[in-house]
Amino acid sequence: MGEHDQPVFLHVGGTTTGAEDLVVYLAANRAGLRRAGYGLHCFDVIGGEVDGLSDLMPGPAADEAAITDAAARLARRLAPDRKAGEEGFVLSMPDLAGPMPELLLGRFHSAARIRARTLARALGQPVERLVMVVQPYEVLFHAAWMRLALDRRIDAFADYAGVLAAFRGGWADLGSILVEELQVKELVVQTAPVTPARFVADLVPGLRLRQPVEPQAKPRVTPSAVAMVQRCLAQGTRLQPGQRDRLIAFHARQPQIVPDYGFSALALSDLRGRYVADLASLQQDHHAIVHGATQTALAAE
Repeated sequence: MGEHDQPVFLHVGGTTTGAEDLVVYLAANRAGLRRAGYGLHCFDVIGGEVDGLSDLMPGPAADEAAITDAAARLARRLAPDRKAGEEGFVLSMPDLAGPMPELLLGRFHSAARIRARTLARALGQPVERLVMVVQPYEVLFHAAWMRLALDRRIDAFADYAGVLAAFRGGWADLGSILVEELQVKELVVQTAPVTPARFVADLVPGLRLRQPVEPQAKPRVTPSAVAMVQRCLAQGTRLQPGQRDRLIAFHARQPQIVPDYGFSALALSDLRGRYVADLASLQQDHHAIVHGATQTALAAE
């Protein structure tokens, strides 16, 4: 098999979409994937930062030379795992579109094209299948705020609502950029949480892992956990990673109130309408396969 002959299967989805569980599952089943003939590359699920590609990807103002240099570095990083796949190469890059903090500035992954172009040059071939995990915008933005609020003092989410209600870009633009730059042959959009086994079936059709490893899912970050962390930070107390993880796990088992996103009724309706329209656009323009909530159900929310 030649250097760039095996099909590439790519997973993209922000770190607020439950992507951690999917990456943990892939990493735990690396040996099983290799037995099935697939190489795997994914970010370090233990030591990964919010943007696991920050040391490789060029900046948003990068020129062609910088993109070419970054692509060469990325290709070297991918090479060992890529060589292990005779049947295909599975690539999980939840943060490919860009770092999460810029979402709260009203910019929906403005560096996605440069980053996707860098990956395309590193791969040197089209992507066979892309699975993009998405969320409704108000849920995505609030989840991004909660994730950042675990590490730093931050203004209330309602203070960001005005900027976020008028954010630029969206899932349709991101999907179009990824399809164009990576020459994606087939696009799958997951709009609702799925089991890791279903995720693998969506990502690599026909792949069946024998005796798959089932790692324990990470506890979900909840509003009450964030409120407790923010209270500690306000008092000058910084929780250690182990303490924070235990706090998150404890609050994940407690009843939660529905978060107040801070958007006006009109802004919230507009955000949900944009989400439904973006899914329809991905289906119409790129023949995307949409798994999860139907457009009718979304429109009724």
